[in-house]
Amino acid sequence: MNPFQGSRALLFSVLIPIMLPDVMPEPLRWIWLTLVALAVLKRLGLISFGFGSGAAGNENEASGSVKTGSTSHRRGATHQGEIVAHGSAPYQFDEANRLSYYITLRPERGDDKTVWGIDLKRVAHETPLAVGDAVALEFLGREAVVVKEPVRNDQGKVVDHRQVNTHRHTWKAHVLSA
Repeated sequence: MNPFQGSRALLFSVLIPIMLPDVMPEPLRWIWLTLVALAVLKRLGLISFGFGSGAAGNENEASGSVKTGSTSHRRGATHQGEIVAHGSAPYQFDEANRLSYYITLRPERGDDKTVWGIDLKRVAHETPLAVGDAVALEFLGREAVVVKEPVRNDQGKVVDHRQVNTHRHTWKAHVLSA
């Protein structure tokens, strides 16, 4: 993946301070290049940071952070794009995780984004959503829920269930006109 693809501004933000050192004083040049390096690492998906709206997902987390992959969400955050896939699967397609629901969107620019959340199943059926639809998924917030969690023995066999207080993330979908 080329972090500079489609972004001349990012490329020039690196080249100008390096090729024209008199344009920027030395200390400011190093601060600038550090910020550009962080932007490139974020674009590559190697680090995550942000201010304002982000992305959301797995309701099974009791930590309070809302995640989709490695990005966190704020109420009102939206994801827009064409639906390329949706359905039930182990969270982040890892067989060790519990089943969740996902919707993969293809935005106008950038890579496909998979949004995870049990409530997305309800949204997909109520709206109704289909592959090829252009949609905006809006994160509405969290609601407190009680879920049954399996208790396993040393061999990994489920021997009981216990109730766990956690949060479920709620969503709303808007089908966009073509």
